[in-house]
Amino acid sequence: MKRSSIGIQKEPSIMIIPMIDIVFFLLVFFMMSTLYMNTEEQIPLNLPKASASSAKTIEPVTISLTATHKMYINEREIMPDQLGNEIQGILSKESQQAFIVRASEDVPYKDVINILDHLKLSGAKFVSVATERK
Repeated sequence: MKRSSIGIQKEPSIMIIPMIDIVFFLLVFFMMSTLYMNTEEQIPLNLPKASASSAKTIEPVTISLTATHKMYINEREIMPDQLGNEIQGILSKESQQAFIVRASEDVPYKDVINILDHLKLSGAKFVSVATERK
């Protein structure tokens, strides 16, 4: 038995425009909320001015090993048996010192591992190996 209804029968439809508005609103809301999550809030202070103050930057120390087995710390040539003492001397002045190991591709693998071993035993925490981009 069919029900009869008084009035006009209308098919339900999905209104897409309000749904798009809501989706964009949610997108903007989440984008704005993540911006505030990443910032660190600091206590606002008026710091005193000083003419001799400077930001401390630590330049990395480069340890180079040539194909002729000459070893350099930055630009200064050293003997390979002095490497451990040199690294400890550098780390005693600055414990957060970064080191870059540069070795010619002709150098045997064991010599590079020897440098890395000296760095680890001396307590160096920030070590990288220099390469060239292909």
